[in-house]
Amino acid sequence: MPDHQSAPPDVATRSFRENWLFARLPDWVIDTLSSEQKEAIHQAAVDPTWKHPPINIRLSVPFFGRRYFVTVVGGEGKRSAERRARERHNYPLRTAANVFFFLGLATVFYVAALIAVALYSAIFEF
Repeated sequence: MPDHQSAPPDVATRSFRENWLFARLPDWVIDTLSSEQKEAIHQAAVDPTWKHPPINIRLSVPFFGRRYFVTVVGGEGKRSAERRARERHNYPLRTAANVFFFLGLATVFYVAALIAVALYSAIFEF
């Protein structure tokens, strides 16, 4: 019987090495999976039904010597009711950080609007 370590990997194992999930798994885990299991995992990881959302804004903002990120993702909701309920419980909207973020965002918006109105009106003349 040939040595298990020296045998070349089967076609399924070689083709899945490019998959991000299989690239992170140890060889001994991949070796315990059948070709059908590898194919099923591969299809689940590269599911073509999920596409990039139409709104995908990712910003990194410097603030007092530190960098913070802001991500806005939008599109059609496809999550189940159970998943939405679980995520609503795990990531509540009403937190102190979210309140301060929205207050800051509103302040920036109103200051920009005030500046625009002041520039448009006769308050400042150039």
